[in-house]
Parts: sequence; C-alpha cells; structure tokens
Amino acid sequence: MKTISAVINARLQSTRVPKKLIRKFGHTSLIEIALEKLNKMEFFDARFLAVADKELEKIGANYQYVNILRRKKESVLKGVNPQKITFAHYKEIPSEYIFVFNPCLPMIRIETIKMAYDYFQKHNFPSYTSVVPTGDWVFDSLGNAVTNTNPTNLTTNKDVQFYKAAHAFHIIKKSIFVEKGYHWTFNQNDPHMINISTDEHIDVDTMIDFQFAEFMYSSKK
Repeated sequence: MKTISAVINARLQSTRVPKKLIRKFGHTSLIEIALEKLNKMEFFDARFLAVADKELEKIGANYQYVNILRRKKESVLKGVNPQKITFAHYKEIPSEYIFVFNPCLPMIRIETIKMAYDYFQKHNFPSYTSVVPTGDWVFDSLGNAVTNTNPTNLTTNKDVQFYKAAHAFHIIKKSIFVEKGYHWTFNQNDPHMINISTDEHIDVDTMIDFQFAEFMYSSKK
C-alpha cells in the first residue's frame, strides 16, 4: 500500500467571495462541511488542515482526527502565488503521496473520496485529478474550435468525449513537488483523470456559485 495523507488548504483571503469558507452556509459553513467529512476518512494515513489564519485553526481544533498544519502568511495572500510558496507546507506531510481535498465543493461524498483512494492504490500514475464529462464548446483565444469541430453538430450532448477538471481533489507525489515545485507536467496521464458525478461538481468560486451551492446543499440535507 502506498502511503497517502489528505490535506485541506484553507485561507480567508478569497477575492471573489470574501471569507467564503467561514461565512454562513445554511446552518453551517463550507469549511465545517469539509472538515466533518475529512474527520471520517479513516482510510488516509493522516489528515491535515493547512492554515495561517487563527480563525480557521480554531475551527479545525474541533475535529479529533484532523491535525493542524501551520502555513506561512505569504502562502495565503490574495491572488495566485507561486506553487512552491503556496504549498510549501507539503514538505511537512509524512507520506509518499498527498490527497488535496478542496473544501469549496460541498456536494462531494465521502464514498467518492474512498473510490478515488481505492483507484489510486490500484494504479501507478504520477498524479491524479477529479474530472467530469463535458459537451461544452470551447474555443482558444484566436477563436479556433477546440472541442466541437463538427459543423453538423449544434448540440452539447452528441459524441461527448471531453472532460473538464472538477477541482474536487488532486493526488500528487510529494517527492516530485519537492523537487520540481509543481504538481504535474500536464503530459498524458499526468494528471490521470478520475471521473466523479456531475451532481457533486458544484464549485464555489463566485457569489452566484455560493448561493446555488447553498440551495442545493440545503435541499439535499
């Protein structure tokens, strides 16, 4: 068995939805939903909440099986920062592989995470990421069609053969990150795709996402 630990990377300096992880979400919050699930994932070798904000650290202390991993302040600044700074704490995780669990997808199920864990243990790809199938039409910056190139097709559900990142989780090899400073090469199967259901793919990036996810989560509950 390959050793693998799970980590939630959390910060309060989100730009599009201020403090989205701790703002009221139904009767709870996004970070509490994620931590409650992580606390039950006994199949991982270790479980971590990686934070620099004391408010998040205080919340994480309520979960018995989740360890606090302290980050430097520069790793949680607003915007997109270099990976070697943002994820420098990965070097402190005591396992061969790291399962990065995104707290911004409240619909993801523990059973799905266990499925991904089992799949990872049975295969030997350098990295993995969650995906969902898509029939979306995508164009590059010059207006060239990337996905649907069939002039007779005006639908989004015919011959679907593309996948988009769900960002629910990633699995990376610690030694590669330490050596290279990034997660993967984006060559074929690096990352390797793990398909999840579309109903779990509600990722909170904007305020509209937040409101929709809150409605769907409350309806499911």
